[in-house]
Amino acid sequence: MKKKKVILVVEASSTGFGIYGDDFPVTGYGDTVDAAKKDLENAIRDVLDFCKKEGKEPDPALNGGNLEFIFKYDIASIFNHFGMLDATGLAKKIGMNPSLLRQYKTGHALASDKQKQKIEQGLHELGRELLSVRL
Repeated sequence: MKKKKVILVVEASSTGFGIYGDDFPVTGYGDTVDAAKKDLENAIRDVLDFCKKEGKEPDPALNGGNLEFIFKYDIASIFNHFGMLDATGLAKKIGMNPSLLRQYKTGHALASDKQKQKIEQGLHELGRELLSVRL
């Protein structure tokens, strides 16, 4: 069976992190992004086990658990999950005011779509640079 790609949003809140998808019937929650991902996986497994036990068909979106997740992060969640990222350093690298990026990181300000794109492009460029590192 081919893996089904599912786009899920990872979002920070004042009490932790949630993971959800617009057309996906299961959510995850945890104190950290990793804990929320684990909770999501456990919830999917629980739903599939329940359906099997009850002789019911699971939601087709679950694809029998054969899923590939694509995570779309909010800015606060990126910095939490990838703790080695330095907001000030990244801001300087992408030509953004460091104070503004720190405000996005903490949720005290919301980034426009244009700013989100600038941050995403900067993160992708950083990833490409890291892939070229040889030790």
